[in-house]
Amino acid sequence: MSVSFQDGLARIAIGKVRTSHGLQGEVKVLSYSGEFDHFEHLGSVSLVKAESVRVLEVEATRWAGVNLLVKFRGINQPEDAKLLADFEIWVTPEHAAPLAPGEVYLRDLIGCSVVFEGRLLGTIISYLEGGKTELLEVEKTGGGHAVLPFAERYVGALDLSERTVELKVDWILD
Repeated sequence: MSVSFQDGLARIAIGKVRTSHGLQGEVKVLSYSGEFDHFEHLGSVSLVKAESVRVLEVEATRWAGVNLLVKFRGINQPEDAKLLADFEIWVTPEHAAPLAPGEVYLRDLIGCSVVFEGRLLGTIISYLEGGKTELLEVEKTGGGHAVLPFAERYVGALDLSERTVELKVDWILD
């Protein structure tokens, strides 16, 4: 999904509004990372669904059983909260869940060169959410596109400062 924001700042989708909860306008939230602590410190967020973008302020968060509930300022009725279902929650990178050592944001791989034994094979142009693993779309140097599973058996060293992704095997792009 590509979304343009008026302020021009980069954003990351950190979760999704699932459904409304209760009578006060709260919503149940799905965290894409499986982490929830960062939701408690959010201020303004962008809610995105198709071409619709809404900017709302997080008023409060709380737990109800296994569900994280979020209350947005100005959303006070269950009917209003229900209208937020399926909106993704986008934030600036500093408000996303912190990365563990060795983790990367897939968006940071876009534009990286894909190399095998020092040979340039292509450039990562996008990514797709896969079933068991994410998929990187590679524009091959010789023309055409390939899909690269972002899995340890195929992908070696990542060097974001040099903007390179090393492959362990070259045939994966054939």
